[in-house]
Parts: sequence; C-alpha cells; structure tokens
Amino acid sequence: MNLPKTTTVCIEEGLYTITKDPFNKRIRVDDYYGNINRIVRTVEKVAEDEQYEKIIIKARQEDLVLFLSIGYVLEGMVDHYFLGNRMYFLCKFLQSERRNSDMWHEEDELLENILSSKLIDSKQSSHMYSLVNCMENHAEQLADLYRTVFKVYPVPMNNPMYIKKCMREGSVFLAYEHDGKMISAVSAEVNQRYRNAEITDCATLPDYRKFKLMQFLITMLEDELHSRRIYCLYSIARANSYGMNAVFHRLHYQYRGRLANNCYIFEDIEDMNVWVKYLTR
Repeated sequence: MNLPKTTTVCIEEGLYTITKDPFNKRIRVDDYYGNINRIVRTVEKVAEDEQYEKIIIKARQEDLVLFLSIGYVLEGMVDHYFLGNRMYFLCKFLQSERRNSDMWHEEDELLENILSSKLIDSKQSSHMYSLVNCMENHAEQLADLYRTVFKVYPVPMNNPMYIKKCMREGSVFLAYEHDGKMISAVSAEVNQRYRNAEITDCATLPDYRKFKLMQFLITMLEDELHSRRIYCLYSIARANSYGMNAVFHRLHYQYRGRLANNCYIFEDIEDMNVWVKYLTR
C-alpha cells in the first residue's frame, strides 16, 4: 500500500498537548490539564475538520470513568506511566471501518499461545556481532535497515533526518552490526517528564532473526534506561507478529491490551498489543 509519507506534529494548546498524525489518520492527546469536556470538544472538532478516523487519549486513572461516560473505549493501559500512576489508552472511532478488525480472533489465539508458553532464557550468543550505541553518524545505516525491513511504517524511519531528529529529542538507539552493515536495531523514546520510555522501532533483517538479537538488544536497552533512572517501559507490538510478542513475553513484559486498527505498518493498518514492564532491579 502506497501512502503519503508525513511526520507527526506535536502542538502545545495551553491545557493539553496533541499529536496530529495524518499518515495514520489519527489524533492523540499526549497530556492534558483542566476541563476535560472542553478539551474533548476541541479535539473532536479538530478530528472532524481534518478527517481523522481515530482519537487516542492518554488518560489518568482518576479520569477513567469520566472518559468512559462520554463514549470513549478502554483499549489498553501502562502501569507506572505518570511517575508511578497508571495511564489508560482511551479511544474513540470516527468511522465504523476503523473500529472493526478482521484479525481479532486470530490475534487472540496467537496471544494465548504466547502467554501459555514457557519462559526460557535464550542460549544463543550474540558475541559474533558488534554492538553499536548509535549516534547521528549512524542515521543513514539505520534508515537503510528500516527501509529494508518495513514496506510501510507509522513514522518515516527510512529518513536519516527523521532519525537524527529523534536522537536530538532524547531517543536512544542500539544496534548490531555485521560485516559493516546494520542487521538489527531498537530504540527507546524517552519521556523525561514522567520518567518512562517506549521501546520501539524494532527491526531485524530476515536472515538474522533466528539468532534472537532483538531479545539481547532490548535487555541491554533496559540496562541503559535503568542507569538513567527510567523504570517504566512499554511497547506497542504488531498483534499478528508472533516473534515480537514472544520476545516481550520472554523478557517478562506484561500484556495490557490491544489497540484496534492503530497504525499503518508493513502493508496495511494493523492492531497493536500493549506490553509493559517496570524495572525493579
């Protein structure tokens, strides 16, 4: 599927912060204060005027009932997101097609298989590959990796300038290199205000996936974030991807819900599973 490539735009609007995401046809409220009904009216007007199909609100626990009472649907949550307090993904769908997922039952079965599997530590070794703590000079190589792995991605990770922008805003990238080529990478989008991080941008070249490199990378990324006193970690993984969901299960992340038709990735719009971990070591 060929879709126009755009970037999300964060807008400070006094009492709330929204992310407009035309590529994924959604609008997200990342933070808010004050009169919730007023905020919702404004955001819903923007969504209607600009023809977004889904509204996502990162809601605080004390506001959960209010959002449910005005028609929002609970899709997932992240423990400890707000400096120890839970965050809820509350959503409203502006089109019926956006609400309905043809793969929901299959994704339930896949999740059940993963959650019932035993947690076995990997016996593979990653020592034959070079670990890279990525800097801006690695942006081109990272873009090549993401361009190769993903036909479609929610944000333009195939653009080195966008990757550099993420780094300047505090994102941490780790990668493995082999024969001068990036073969696997992951990033953490750090929220300094609330001391949490989203584990994202997970990509491994097909020929190297059997070596469980992503599991090693995420473990090392956890160590790096813990050293920075970031303890709340979460990730949003493709609900129909056995590999990535299994990785988070093996690493003791907890399943916390599914976001229906959340974003365009690989070839179409997909449901995304929410996984959460609180670093206590």
